[in-house]
Amino acid sequence: MLLRHTVLYLPAQIVGPMFQLIAMIVWTHVVDEHTLGVITLVTAAHELLQIAFLAWWSQYALRFFGRYQAGDDAQRFYRTENSVLLLSLIVQTIAVIAILLLVIAPDAKSGLLTATIAYVITRSLNLYIGERARVSHHIWIYTIQQIVGPSVGFFVGLLLIKLFGQSAEFPLAGYAAAQLVAIVIVLPKLDYGRRLWPIDREIIDHALLYGIPIVIGGALSWIGLNASRFIINDMLGVAAAGLFAVGYGLGQRAAAVAAMLVTAAAFPLAVKSMEQAGSKAAMRQLSDNSALLIAILAPSVVGIFMLRTEIVHLLIAAAFQPVTLAILPLSILAGSIRNLRAHFGDQVFLLHSRTRLMVVVAAIDATFTVALSAVCIRYWGLVGAAGATVVAALAATLVSFAIGFSQFNLTLPIRHLARIGLATITMTALLSQMPEASTSIILAAHIAAGAAAYITALAVQYAPLLRTMLRPQQPQS
Repeated sequence: MLLRHTVLYLPAQIVGPMFQLIAMIVWTHVVDEHTLGVITLVTAAHELLQIAFLAWWSQYALRFFGRYQAGDDAQRFYRTENSVLLLSLIVQTIAVIAILLLVIAPDAKSGLLTATIAYVITRSLNLYIGERARVSHHIWIYTIQQIVGPSVGFFVGLLLIKLFGQSAEFPLAGYAAAQLVAIVIVLPKLDYGRRLWPIDREIIDHALLYGIPIVIGGALSWIGLNASRFIINDMLGVAAAGLFAVGYGLGQRAAAVAAMLVTAAAFPLAVKSMEQAGSKAAMRQLSDNSALLIAILAPSVVGIFMLRTEIVHLLIAAAFQPVTLAILPLSILAGSIRNLRAHFGDQVFLLHSRTRLMVVVAAIDATFTVALSAVCIRYWGLVGAAGATVVAALAATLVSFAIGFSQFNLTLPIRHLARIGLATITMTALLSQMPEASTSIILAAHIAAGAAAYITALAVQYAPLLRTMLRPQQPQS
């Protein structure tokens, strides 16, 4: 079932994140460091607002929406949902205006303000609709929310830049317009209410009890992921933040793209196992999920490290190349560690409704990131900031795993990991023999060759299982 659901989710998991990667590369060729710094800081600020003012409800809906399917229960949920969404969007709008004017761009004009507000509102709705669709297994709705904004928005933003010049408001406006289109497309097919009142106090109390620790943990995780950007902005300026954003963003996005190939389908299956068969079955499902996740992350990290020089020289604009080349390997390593924690270790706490433990883990990540970034930036500049995120991510992940293994009987799929390791070594050996690519076509060939070597090595090791899966079933007599 995991493999089947993973395949169904693949378009959403590949196309949307892939365009985020493409956008990060293209922006280096069409905007300057200052403009890119503003764009990345605005999007990072929205991620914090989403965590602070909506994630508690999104995670509650993802975990418990299945319990509100009957007529009156559904209407109670929908009324409460509408009120929460409206209040959240109002608060996020006020907050992002304050952040923009006080931290990111004190001289922001009305165009940038309007584009930022539109981006925040439509992006928040996209993310929430996607979560609701995922828990209900409405894959096409989830796919639209994941694809239209990043892909169509990228092209619209690029067109606006070409027409009107280098300003951060144009990419943000492009994304906002595409995200609005995605909402309009799916709205007729969504299950939702049309009333705001009365709010169900029981649902709100349960959601807050479950979700507030997630908000705190999510905010701390955001600090771990993004604090270095704002510390750089404060210590070195917004242009330095723009330089850092390329290598750091590429690594984080690459890790996220790899992880999202399998994570959309994985957690709902663990939730189903928890609801129907209990903790032991859910932990087995999580272990299976982690094998698939690591099978994607391991070759991604190693492959980008092996091909980093040609990737940067062929894809990134010259002004951004030196910093990106130094930061990219550290960034994808930190991103992969964080994704493994988020989609494996921390999910134990969600399944057992022990979300306060997520706060402990995220606090370690945030504390290490802030403390180490301030020191490392002073001595080693932008590379020091990237290195600080690796240490922070590793410290938090080790604590998360230790709690999961000792208190909830979480296990690692050792046999799968050994096979993944051998396949990754095979791929590395092949890539190490290849000369640096001189064109994008040769780079694509190197990537394809590495992927083929990895997949072949895995297929050989899993040959008995593959034969069983592919063997035609005998008709029952």
